[in-house]
Amino acid sequence: MRVCVFSERIKPPFDEGIKNYAVQLIRELGRQHQVLALTAFGQGVPSLGIRNVPANRLLFSPWLARRIESFRPEVVLYLPTASATPFSFLRSRMLWWYARGAPVVLIALQVRHYGKVARRVMRLWRPELVLVQSPRMRAALAALGCRLGWAPAGVDLQRFKPVAKEQRLALRERYRLSKEAYVVLHVGHLNRGRNVQALAAIQRELACQAVVAGSTSTPQDEMLVAELEQAGVRVLRGFLPNIAELYQLADCYLFPVQEECRAIDLPLSVLEAMASDLPVVTTRFGGLLECFAQGEGIHYVDSLEEMVQAVAACRDRFPAGTRALAQRFAWPRVMEQILEQVQEVMETAKRGQGA
Repeated sequence: MRVCVFSERIKPPFDEGIKNYAVQLIRELGRQHQVLALTAFGQGVPSLGIRNVPANRLLFSPWLARRIESFRPEVVLYLPTASATPFSFLRSRMLWWYARGAPVVLIALQVRHYGKVARRVMRLWRPELVLVQSPRMRAALAALGCRLGWAPAGVDLQRFKPVAKEQRLALRERYRLSKEAYVVLHVGHLNRGRNVQALAAIQRELACQAVVAGSTSTPQDEMLVAELEQAGVRVLRGFLPNIAELYQLADCYLFPVQEECRAIDLPLSVLEAMASDLPVVTTRFGGLLECFAQGEGIHYVDSLEEMVQAVAACRDRFPAGTRALAQRFAWPRVMEQILEQVQEVMETAKRGQGA
């Protein structure tokens, strides 16, 4: 199958949810299919076959048009950086036009809210299929008459995996962490909107070692960093190519994010922690509740007080058995599920053309 994958602003480092999802999607598709991977406002990545093409905000671009038309894709997968917005719907129509009517599947990984005007215009520009990750986003787009499916997140089970105690201790030494400490980890953007400041409370209340690995893809809040470090939290700010090692040296993973738009609806870091067999303490975020039940190594909390209590309760639950829950989110399985939905929309489009 000939598949065109397009996403804006793809460029290294790959330490942010939407970029990572796009890169893994391209890599997995390329194992069995012919893929044209394109980005705009980003950077070419030859090792992944990604080409950066000049275009304006609406994707008007003779270069992009020629690339897609000459490839003759059977389907276009569009992963917009801004998720499902009126402009991303309009851009999906531009991609449909360049692909000479091949169906466009838009993958929306974050919740968005729509006013009256936005809802009106989005009805006119709907792509053939929109894949989402959360009930809230599903409800919002169903009201616009969109054909909807599920965009499961994926995790590399070969990269993210637990290690023996001896290796865990060696990793602690490499990162200059106490071998005896109870290490609570969070991976993500260093800004208050993600409620990362909760790690300072965890550090104070539990006398543990909180560690935050901050993404370099977004601006970092210097005052927040200072606040965390003053509380004793270890803040790692540079790009970490071996991020899997942090999960392997940790005892517990904390996902404190509350605001809907601060992470993708099925956070990749939670899946990576689960694949590493860590207990996970998380807010009731996005599509997590729909995928994982309370009490199977996953602990849902609604307040900072509950967060502290749940992290403390995880001290005696290592390993947590969460890797078994992550198995169904291995990228090969995720790719199968996405392609099943893509095939359905392609068959619908062919029947429509035949009519």
